Amino acid sequence: MSTAANLKLTVSRFIKASRERVFTAWTTPEQLMRWFGPGNCYPLEVSVDPRKGGSYRIHMKTDTCSESGEVCIVGTYREVTPPSRLVFTWAWENSPGETLVTVDLKEVQDGTNVTITHEGFTDAEACDAHEHGWTGSLDKLERRAEAMEESRMPGHFSWNELQTSDVDGASAFYTKLFGWEAAPMPGGMPYTLFKKDGTEVAGLMKSCAEGIPPHWLAYVTVSNADESAANVASLGGKILAPCVDIPNVGRIAVIQDPQGAALGIFQPV
Repeated sequence: MSTAANLKLTVSRFIKASRERVFTAWTTPEQLMRWFGPGNCYPLEVSVDPRKGGSYRIHMKTDTCSESGEVCIVGTYREVTPPSRLVFTWAWENSPGETLVTVDLKEVQDGTNVTITHEGFTDAEACDAHEHGWTGSLDKLERRAEAMEESRMPGHFSWNELQTSDVDGASAFYTKLFGWEAAPMPGGMPYTLFKKDGTEVAGLMKSCAEGIPPHWLAYVTVSNADESAANVASLGGKILAPCVDIPNVGRIAVIQDPQGAALGIFQPV
């Protein structure tokens, strides 16, 4: 909590993931795009150079921080010690003044304790607002880590994806029907992520081939996509789309069972 005496906040949270994976979530644009920001706030663009002296910039969509609904956070890394510690400055782009953020990651049983210390505030109101922001961000990181742990278990359904010729129409339909948010896939891929309360629930992409009707495709996690794909033919199935790597996500393929049903297989990174 912040007080007028120290103008510093500390927020801690247990995350059910290894320190290495949590550290990666803090230091790669693709991962930051998926959890950073409280509530309805989320990144539109992220660039990071996680080394001492390197800079970062996070372009945020927000309904609270500015009249335009967008704001940019910028800063410089003062310490980068994988996978245990990050120290970086924090400022609003084109505004005077900066504060300091320290992120400590402690390995514990079944996961990681994340402690954020944010200091250097000039007034208690700003300090409390940032405490709300960090708490909301950690809420999303916690939910994402739990979902990722489940999706990484071989034999479990891990993802649902809609393929259609009308991406805009499908996006409009499902966001209104279920209250989902639609956000672009980090990294510039032509892919849309459906989110609910900041957590990814499904994907949306344009059909890869003409003549295929719109359809939902489910994915099952496997420990080795290539080995699983190699077993499909011997079991009477077919490979509809061979194994391919999706950067920072994993390796996937699409198969068809002997009865003609399509299914995706997914080997996470």
